[in-house]
Amino acid sequence: MKSLAVCVIGATDPVSRDVSFVVDKLLTPPGVRAVSASSAARATAARSTAACLDSDQVFASLLCQAQRYLARRPRTHELRVFCFDSLAAFHAAAAEAGHPLRDGSISLELLFVDVSSLDGADAAPHWAADLKQRLMQACEAHAVPARFSPHSFTFYLADDDPRRRFMHGHGAVHPRLRGNDAAARRADMLRIVLDHLDHAHFNRMLARSVDAAFRPVALAGAIDGFMRGQWGERWDFHAFTGSVVAAFIDSMHALDTGSNVRQLTGVNEHALACGALAGWQLFGRAYVIAITSGMIDEFKGTLSNLSRARAPGLIVCADSPSSGWFAFQGTINQDGDGREVVRARGLPHVYIDSVDDIAASLGQAFDALLRTGGPVVVFATPAVLESCAALPVAATLPAVPRDPEADGSGFDDALQLVNHKDGHLLWQCGRLDGDERALAVALSRRAGIALADSLAHPGSVCGWHQGRAVETYLGTLGLYAFSRRVHRFLHDGDELNPPQQQSLFFLKSKADQLCTPFSEGRLARHLHVVQVNRHARDFAPFADVRVHMTARRFLERMLAQAEVAPALLEKRRRKIAALQALTPTLPVDWIETVPMTANYFFHRLSALVQRLIEQEGYRYVGVFDVGRCGVSAVRNMPRTDPGFSGWYGRALMGDALMALPCIALNAPHHVLAFVGDGARAIVPDIEAQLVAMQSQSPHARRQNVTVFYLANGVLSIIQSYLDFRFARHGGAQVTVPSRAPREGVESRGALAIHRRVIERFDEGWLHGALSEPGRINFLDVHLAHNSSGDGMSLASESTWSRATPLEESLP
Repeated sequence: MKSLAVCVIGATDPVSRDVSFVVDKLLTPPGVRAVSASSAARATAARSTAACLDSDQVFASLLCQAQRYLARRPRTHELRVFCFDSLAAFHAAAAEAGHPLRDGSISLELLFVDVSSLDGADAAPHWAADLKQRLMQACEAHAVPARFSPHSFTFYLADDDPRRRFMHGHGAVHPRLRGNDAAARRADMLRIVLDHLDHAHFNRMLARSVDAAFRPVALAGAIDGFMRGQWGERWDFHAFTGSVVAAFIDSMHALDTGSNVRQLTGVNEHALACGALAGWQLFGRAYVIAITSGMIDEFKGTLSNLSRARAPGLIVCADSPSSGWFAFQGTINQDGDGREVVRARGLPHVYIDSVDDIAASLGQAFDALLRTGGPVVVFATPAVLESCAALPVAATLPAVPRDPEADGSGFDDALQLVNHKDGHLLWQCGRLDGDERALAVALSRRAGIALADSLAHPGSVCGWHQGRAVETYLGTLGLYAFSRRVHRFLHDGDELNPPQQQSLFFLKSKADQLCTPFSEGRLARHLHVVQVNRHARDFAPFADVRVHMTARRFLERMLAQAEVAPALLEKRRRKIAALQALTPTLPVDWIETVPMTANYFFHRLSALVQRLIEQEGYRYVGVFDVGRCGVSAVRNMPRTDPGFSGWYGRALMGDALMALPCIALNAPHHVLAFVGDGARAIVPDIEAQLVAMQSQSPHARRQNVTVFYLANGVLSIIQSYLDFRFARHGGAQVTVPSRAPREGVESRGALAIHRRVIERFDEGWLHGALSEPGRINFLDVHLAHNSSGDGMSLASESTWSRATPLEESLP
């Protein structure tokens, strides 16, 4: 007869006494007393359906049921209880060669741990998962025979233990408060022991799951190998669980545990796509996304944004077999074909219906990803997602070029402009990688080129680079959020400067409508436009010079050949210096009210952050959601690094907020997020997800994450449109119902979580709040709506408060 070990760790009463009591009772054959107790319990319940049984009666009834269940099964196991005063004592026993736990005739199967008696146990949200992992690792390290089921780990806390806040949400762990009701505690222990025996030994179907050795499913192994071959560990795995994809997700987690491949989830499937987009744009990380049946529609316009960004990755989506009859959640059935939606978005995809097709279909998916840049959708049936069959080597393709060199046409014309045009040059930069950014900054200094970032890519170039001020950077150019300095660069009063006097370059950009406040007609007739793009299909019809090159190659060649005459260089630099002397705000922006205007709040906040940058070396990644206040943040906030903009592509409200957990986990610096109340109201609450992910981040102790919820009670972009076009209020259509803000401070392991309502600008408090490491701030900022300034439209720059007659004219 094999012995099953039941270990009690932190062996203080009452836990050790209760475990021993329960095991002793289970080993007693069923008899008259148990039957009588059960009968009494049934009689009591029958007398009053309104009254519950007391705990002693519940235990007696459950014990009788358990004894009779065990009596009908062969007696092939016995339970032995081992008690240890501490975790160290358990480790010592596991390491001791002669200890019974090391005897091959004993299997360690159940652990009841009094956590409150353990020294140094972490109070972080993931404390239970960490403790379970430590116990399993001790068994593995010392070759202790073990057989664990989902019921093997039960952890007890004292009623006042701070970890009680994080007792929920731990799969395959039973966290419990000890409480004072011994009979209820023993009934719970009895149930756990019987559930384990049933799962691990008596129920053949369940026992097979315990016995099965881990083997990654074939699809996961092939995809993981391909991604590592192409991107090393510079990719992330995003997943939202479902019964059909659970095995695939578990395999991906196991394959990448301990690596630099991030394992991420989100508040919904849409959040996965938002995080993947941000991961690619900000950190150059590819991705694999796994979602369950029918959820491809949840990506909404963000799927198009991933395609537009050519963000390289695979989206693995479960679906039903083609032979199914109106399968539950299937997008491929008699009523319709979800592949048509994907095809309409221009996305490559494969549908793997049979295990026999995995290798060939994956080969097609990998080839499509390398050719197009991504994303590629892989629809897979349940059988495919769970198959562990070995795949032929052909499933892994050799690398093919992902960034083919364009033909270089138009470069000489652009070089002529840079070296010889007797006028001023403004370059708006799209998403640049680190090397491209360094080249652009160096070239702008050498050739007297003014730099601007965009509403879609704030921080692509910015006011600081590698700790040094970039004197050629003037601000943002966009449909909204254009800076005062950029506006003055391009205009003489309200009129655009003649094309002979200036050229506007769009570098690594489609030059789409979001890039400028100018109509296509004005761009064609009143501006000299140069566009640099490696995709010929993306050249705008109004581009005067089209440079068909990759941004990196263009910048390298331009830097090597730029030779601007000293007089021309001095002329260009004088204009840039004069624009730098302009204040970014005007007196109307300095008026303090309660509630504050967005102009005033960002006037004060930008000054504070600039001092942090200049005096304390502060660096941050900005997150800018769609809305009036997000526009104000893009326009006014000084930046040190590239940020993520919800305005990219479809301008989907809430996308930046939902991407925030992924951004914070990957960001090398602090994070500042600017989210309007409209964007906040339209998506799920991400706060718990952000805190949970940050609590496990390796750099959480040195990082600060601050979320500004900017609340003015209306959808301000629409209200601004109504203000300028119709001069009447928007009424109910623009109203955003408010939520009651919370205030207070709490701790999550090493993190401090601060919530505060801000009605007045408190510079001292905000200085500490933004710069203290190991801190997450959720700040509700009360603002009043206005449509003045902040680059909301060209019309707003013509109002009396934006006019600047006292300022000197530009060179």
